[in-house]
Amino acid sequence: MKRNAIKSMTALAVAAGLGIGAPAVASASSSVNVSVQAHSSTTTSTSTSTPTAWTTWRATWKTYVEGLKTINTTFHTSVQSARTTFQAALQVATTKAERQAALATFDTSVALAVNTRVSAITAAGDPPAPPAGYNGTAWVTSYQNINETYRTSVASAQATYATALAAATTATEREAAQGALKTSVGDATTARATALTTLGPPPSNPGQLS
Repeated sequence: MKRNAIKSMTALAVAAGLGIGAPAVASASSSVNVSVQAHSSTTTSTSTSTPTAWTTWRATWKTYVEGLKTINTTFHTSVQSARTTFQAALQVATTKAERQAALATFDTSVALAVNTRVSAITAAGDPPAPPAGYNGTAWVTSYQNINETYRTSVASAQATYATALAAATTATEREAAQGALKTSVGDATTARATALTTLGPPPSNPGQLS
């Protein structure tokens, strides 16, 4: 049973990616030159960080990404806690029934953590769309769509896994659920990597108006 639980943990770890990231394109900013009238006859030109539509959007995207990271951290913490509790129960278990009860509790806790994570990802919604008219607008939109497709696929696979795990009563059923999860996440990961390769690197000066 301990071996099956560890395999369950491994499968979940594989599926932990959220396609999180705000690449260098999200760090590009733009400054606006502002003329300042000094006294009555002198005009000076200075560069100031007046917010643009791009820099304002960039801040909202970073906040969105941090929210996804928090979801991931919460998920890992919950699963690790379940694992610790399970291992402690195994240490004191003296009968097959006690070991089975410990595993059942572990499976229930993991299924709950997965469903909580899926719900949180769904509630997070789509990332904030970049403003139109900038060098990086089209690239970022495609990048976000790739990650959203990946997250949706992983969330669906995890929801299916959680349902199967909660209903599983044998090691064979648990292993089948784990195998299906690994396959689905592996396919989603490959598709994401291929899409990102096709997308290519971000454009130069993404924060500048095109």
